Amino acid sequence: MDVKAVQSYLSSLNLPQYRQKQILKNYFSGHYATFLDMTDLPKDLRLDLEKNFSLLSVKESKIIIDTDTQKALLTLKDNLAIESVLMDYDDWLTACLSSQVGCPLNCAFCATGKMGFMRNLTAEEIVDQILYWKNILSNPNKPPFLKGGARRAEDLKRLVFMGMGEPFLNWDNLLVTLKIIKENLNIGSRKISISTAGIIPKIYEFADLNTEINLAISLHAPDQATRQKIMPIAREYHFDDLIKSLNYYTAHTRRQLFLEYALIDGINDSELHLNKLITLLKSNRLFYLNLIPLNPVRGGLNSSSKINLFSDTFNKNHLNYSLRRSLGQSTNSACGQLIVGN
Repeated sequence: MDVKAVQSYLSSLNLPQYRQKQILKNYFSGHYATFLDMTDLPKDLRLDLEKNFSLLSVKESKIIIDTDTQKALLTLKDNLAIESVLMDYDDWLTACLSSQVGCPLNCAFCATGKMGFMRNLTAEEIVDQILYWKNILSNPNKPPFLKGGARRAEDLKRLVFMGMGEPFLNWDNLLVTLKIIKENLNIGSRKISISTAGIIPKIYEFADLNTEINLAISLHAPDQATRQKIMPIAREYHFDDLIKSLNYYTAHTRRQLFLEYALIDGINDSELHLNKLITLLKSNRLFYLNLIPLNPVRGGLNSSSKINLFSDTFNKNHLNYSLRRSLGQSTNSACGQLIVGN
């Protein structure tokens, strides 16, 4: 919902201030799909608002359900489309949010980059992905998770900016989105994670925000030569400079930093890569590695068979890491698999 436009419209009608608060509360609850559903408002006002505004800026075109994920194809007002994912981790639900239509970075292991880049999402379009999922969870007529059974909007407790696009290249709208979430959605900062491919100037700015929001880096290589083969962004932001920015982040915030490493056959899985990773993790006790099996992408790279070797070696060296499980592979809902039309 375009909050400012609706507030301005309500003011022009000389309605009491409590009506604005009522509509905002309803909107951010995620329980309503349209203004017509807000039965605590006068019928004439509901009809008027429905005629002049859209409650949600995203419209479901398709939804695919797996045992632990739901993936939605969402159409925007200009008929462009994005994908957003809801993931079931047993004890909580996580929404994976897109920040751009497509992506300009074109990483070799990611399907989204094959779309190219259309535009940034507005803060409204990012927030409305969250409210869309809350509405799904509030609607008893929508299919539940096959694994988790019936869920409630309140079970959506975590957000990850790891969908389509590079969040730090949509910086201004990202900051507005985070402010809206903090003020209206009752999801704590520690339950929010933002992943970046390494936009160094924004890493410094993010560190200076002193927020408790988690930061994850799509690293995927322990050196410049390997990284620039699979991530074109590395040609603009050198590996050594990236590590300097990450050390600044941990020194400034005293917070753990998550390094994402998808193991790719013949690319980043040699003994040399393993040793460089060990050195990197030992260099900063706040570096935490998420070791990820590469999710298959049509025409893409192959997953490495050495994941157990890497995992065993990390265990022997008592390093901070986890072997991440991948949700939604069968429906192309996992990291790196989001692409409109797939």
